Amino acid sequence: MIELRDITWDNFYKVIGLKLKEGQENFVASNEYSIAQAYVSRANDEYASMPFAIYKDTEVVGFAMMDYEENDDDDFIYREYGDTLVYTFFRFMIDAKHQGKGYGREAMVKILDFLKTYPQGPATAIVLSYEPDNHVAKKLYESLGFVETGHLEDGEMVARLAL
Repeated sequence: MIELRDITWDNFYKVIGLKLKEGQENFVASNEYSIAQAYVSRANDEYASMPFAIYKDTEVVGFAMMDYEENDDDDFIYREYGDTLVYTFFRFMIDAKHQGKGYGREAMVKILDFLKTYPQGPATAIVLSYEPDNHVAKKLYESLGFVETGHLEDGEMVARLAL
């Protein structure tokens, strides 16, 4: 069974030791960078980032991180969809040796279920982005109900799931 667990000293080195398949390195920032961002977020932001180790039974197989954000008038999500409060799902990876086993889909379902509990407050959507040539991610996100917005953010396609 797939579970989301907090990053602790017990799993920290396992999480930073996870690797992507060759050719996927540009699809997502490193777990080390992401955990550092989460630390800075906890020290500086009203709502701290939410990083998780993804477990299959007792083994760490992936990493995910989400934020809770308030959009302003300049943000296209606000302008086009009226979303002022959203969850952004901006880091997700499954270790190379565990890809192709369905863990990514199962983890995404767990993550969506978690975000639908509104852990940091109410929201009208979940927003994510992915490299346009990451066809596996696109297919997964579409199958879970995400719809491309037609916008690129830092070269990544933005997709939205209404809550």
